[in-house]
Order: sequence, then structure tokens, then C-alpha cells
Amino acid sequence: MRAIQCAALGLTLLFGGTGRAEKPAEPLQVTARLQKMPGKFPPDDLYDYAYVMKYQVVGGKLDKQVLLVAHYKPLQPRAKIKDKMRQHVAGDLKSFKEGDLHKLTLSAELKKVWKGAVIDEFFATDRKSPRYWCLRVDLAK
Repeated sequence: MRAIQCAALGLTLLFGGTGRAEKPAEPLQVTARLQKMPGKFPPDDLYDYAYVMKYQVVGGKLDKQVLLVAHYKPLQPRAKIKDKMRQHVAGDLKSFKEGDLHKLTLSAELKKVWKGAVIDEFFATDRKSPRYWCLRVDLAK
């Protein structure tokens, strides 16, 4: 019996299961300048996708840090998104433009929120930086 309990514990540790639900990470709120949108957005009618953009934080605890942020269907104004992702996308931003200052609410759990295609042109040169999912983006005033 003891061997079975030890084996079960080993499998739990090996595969990361604890039997308890993990608490989702708190959203991160920052003000950041959109530095780079590499390439061109694909048309929305081809497929659903998220597009990774580079930001630099302005002020606060993360001042001057660079963040890579995935936005769902960036060709659409945030308020016009009405499909299944509506619960994970919000804000008053109508379009993305390099140099603009945005107020962002981010989730560090991109892979839990979005399971579809991610266009990430930073991946070839930066595989280590975390990618955040943008829950809300507003133009900072």
C-alpha cells in the first residue's frame, strides 16, 4: 500500500497535478507606449488570431520594462468584438498605432485564455520573454 501511495505522489509531482484548482493570476495593469507592430495584420476573414505587439511601460513599478502583448483581431475596434472572445477582450481603442500610449489590463495566462493562432514575429529573436494576453486596452489620455 505504501508503494502505491509513493507512486501516486511521484506521478502527481511529475505531471504537476495537485488535485486542487489553481487560483488565476491577478491581472496586471500598466500604462505603456506601443513601440512595434511588426509586419501587417492578416485579414480577419481568414481565421481568428492574436497578434503580438511590443510595448514599453511608462511609470509605475515596471517603468521602462518592455512587454510583449497579444491582442485578439487587432483590425477590429475593441468595442466591436462580439464573438466568443468578447468576455476576454474589452476597451475603447478603435485602432492600433505605433507611438500611442495605452492603458492595458493584461493576463499572464495567454495560453489559458487563447488557444488559437498567435502571430508572434518576435519569437525568432526572443523566445524567453513572457507573452501577455490583453484583456482591456484604452487610449491613455
